[in-house]
Amino acid sequence: MLAPAWVAVDAANRLADRIDPWVRVASGLLAGSLTTWPEPLQEILAGDYGFLTMGPLLLVWATPVVVLHALLMGAYRASGVLDRLTTAVNPWLRPFGMTGQDLARVVMGFGCNVPAVISARSSPACSRRVCVSAIAFGSACSYQLGATLAVFAAAGRPGLTVLYLLYLGVTTLAYTRLVAPRAARSPFNVPLEGRPRLTWPSPRTVWLGARGVVREFFRAALPIFFLITVAASLLHWLNALQAASVVFEPVMAAFRLPPEAALAVVLASVRKEGILLLAEPGVATTLSAVQLLTAVYLAGVLLPCLVTCLTIAREQGRAFALGLVGRQAVAATGFSALLAWGGAWV
Repeated sequence: MLAPAWVAVDAANRLADRIDPWVRVASGLLAGSLTTWPEPLQEILAGDYGFLTMGPLLLVWATPVVVLHALLMGAYRASGVLDRLTTAVNPWLRPFGMTGQDLARVVMGFGCNVPAVISARSSPACSRRVCVSAIAFGSACSYQLGATLAVFAAAGRPGLTVLYLLYLGVTTLAYTRLVAPRAARSPFNVPLEGRPRLTWPSPRTVWLGARGVVREFFRAALPIFFLITVAASLLHWLNALQAASVVFEPVMAAFRLPPEAALAVVLASVRKEGILLLAEPGVATTLSAVQLLTAVYLAGVLLPCLVTCLTIAREQGRAFALGLVGRQAVAATGFSALLAWGGAWV
């Protein structure tokens, strides 16, 4: 079930590792030609958080993950493999209050959380809200997964992606076990399903299933990422980040993180592309492996992105959405602290 994410990350890592030096040289030359431009425009385009400084991370490291994962999931769906897997894992997931179909929706959320939340309409009534909670917490959407890989690559630690996915999976199961009602965990909660038929997927069918995710990435991610770099650059130019570090220092210290990591955590709570701000040279290269894992994990799971929150409120009601946000924030804080202090002790 997690193979598409695993394969997409590994293949994208190999591809990006080959083309990253060329893109960095080209963007560095372009950024160097802008040093005489007036402020704050020069800071927005070529500063520490500028679009030309951070943009290659999105294009080189995040884009291949998005495209490859969308194609693999399209093949899974078109071939019937996804349906066959969901049927097989039903007994394993029952103690966590989910069915195999719920897990399929969680995996779908690795492309985008919004359609995954909407698809939960067809989940059994007793497990529907557990499924939505699992998507909001543990479905690292394409933007989040790509940004995470880019941060690890910028720090020279791409191998941390495997540990990140494992810890995300384990804590998601623990979280769903905590929030699942007794009815969802009942041994009598067995979906009646036939044995799905396997077929060889055609390239056209695979592309039709993947193109929506790819199109949305280029249509939405790039403009929003540019706005994030503008906001971060302006805050840096105005010395607001330095002033805010005094406020955030005690909070970040609880996770053994420097105050500079706070901006990425805050912006990632709105849009997951904000995780890329952890790749800023003054942050990524100064963190230990455990600190980097903690920072990326906290930024990714502290809150669902704003669009996901609004979708959950529309589908399940505002009261449930507010309760979910509160529960997730508490659980994410606890799991992040456990990772930070337990990892340092180990």
